[in-house]
Amino acid sequence: MPTYKNETDKRSTFPDKNCLEWAPGQTRALEYFVPHEELGLTMIDERPWVLRNNPRGFGYETLEVKRGQKTVYRVPYSMTVELSVLSPEGDVAMTVGDSLIPITVGPKQFHVSRYPWDMVGYLTFETENTVRVHIKVEPFTERGQ
Repeated sequence: MPTYKNETDKRSTFPDKNCLEWAPGQTRALEYFVPHEELGLTMIDERPWVLRNNPRGFGYETLEVKRGQKTVYRVPYSMTVELSVLSPEGDVAMTVGDSLIPITVGPKQFHVSRYPWDMVGYLTFETENTVRVHIKVEPFTERGQ
């Protein structure tokens, strides 16, 4: 499992669907990777937690969205997906599937939602400054399986 430690004197918060927090000096092991450097955390152990059966989540991916260019992220298939999108470096306009209305994601506004895959399929990002965007996709079932 990747294990992260907050070696600073300030609380560190990762605005995922669970809103993970690390108090100063706290160590926490997770089932997935987080952008620890941007959160001010130190990675203590990098070995990922692995299920013996098929893994439930697809994990995090980081995209670099360049100024003035559209960047497309193809969402892995699952009947229903749960998305967590974070852009700690600056605002980015995210369009879900064929939607015409962009959603702003940035340091203070993250995006967590569930979609049937045929409604989302892909995400399109645009920004005025080059930024990194962190995307986590998980298959979702009503029973949490």
